Amino acid sequence: MKFLEKLSLILFSLIMSVISIGLILIMLDVIQISVVTKTISLILKDDFSIKLTVGVAVVTLLLALKCIFFGSEPEDDGRNGVTLENGSGKLVISKESLENIIANIVKEVQGIEAISSRTILDKNNNLVVYVTTLVSKDMMIKDVSAQIQDKIKEALSKTADLEVRQVNVKVKNITNKKIKGLPAAEETENTNETEGKEEE
Repeated sequence: MKFLEKLSLILFSLIMSVISIGLILIMLDVIQISVVTKTISLILKDDFSIKLTVGVAVVTLLLALKCIFFGSEPEDDGRNGVTLENGSGKLVISKESLENIIANIVKEVQGIEAISSRTILDKNNNLVVYVTTLVSKDMMIKDVSAQIQDKIKEALSKTADLEVRQVNVKVKNITNKKIKGLPAAEETENTNETEGKEEE
């Protein structure tokens, strides 16, 4: 919402609030109508106050008419997806599409059992990705997260021609289930020990 629309909405709300409170007080006999008319006549006693009141009323009316008949287009804040423009028109890639791409890419990474993701556009139209995942206990978390980040950036660049500014990975939990294709932790330790002895 632009500044003028916000301003007109605030002014309109204030005026309607004052009028509503005045009407309620008059109907409840808290204030007499004669008191209200006397107060208005005292306020509008000189030319300056009349001109000021008329000016405020005209400006408020014009702003209200602008909002009603010439409302601005809703700003694309990245909630519905990413909008790409070229000479031929616009392309909107929905958030669901982006999140499906991310889910499929992350499933290819060994050691990941579950995935949820969220994408947003920052103020400079840069794509920021948030990924929440479960990691196998047999994996090095730092390596897996780096792999996820690289794969997501590469995939979104290839499939959607999008530059990803950040990929933030949150490891929600460590799963005890052994994931297919991964060596058991004991096997990994034994292999490392064997390699160390061979080097000596």
